[in-house]
Amino acid sequence: MDAMTENENKRVFAENEEELLNECMKSLVYGIQSLDVVEKTAIGDLRLYVKQLVGEYAALCERVSDQMKKLDVEPEAYGTMKQKWQKKMVKLSIFGDKSNSNIAEKLIKGTNMGITDLTRALNENEVSVSDETGAIAKDTLAMFSGSVEALKKFL
Repeated sequence: MDAMTENENKRVFAENEEELLNECMKSLVYGIQSLDVVEKTAIGDLRLYVKQLVGEYAALCERVSDQMKKLDVEPEAYGTMKQKWQKKMVKLSIFGDKSNSNIAEKLIKGTNMGITDLTRALNENEVSVSDETGAIAKDTLAMFSGSVEALKKFL
């Protein structure tokens, strides 16, 4: 195990940093892909909110990427086939009902999946990652939770 000491009371493990940062990036990339699809379909205030969310997701992706570079963490490859499949699934889920209510519901469900996966990764790794990596994961979760609450008004 590659361990580095952050302070006297906390040991930081590179593999835990890598796992948590990759989970953050995966959740954000999947989110941006979904938002990209629904941005073209949503109307009115939901479209404006989705555009705002894309900016927030992109800013967090930048933070994750910067931390990965700083720690020399190699990002996991998210294959183009998987990305194409995920976009098609989003399109199919809103195909029959392109109402803002349906779009918001699908976004909430997807975001909740991201919250679950990232919370699990944070719980498993928080005690052995740097404070900065932990803060990035917590900020990502807070943004996800906030977006779920904001999307509820479109149901």
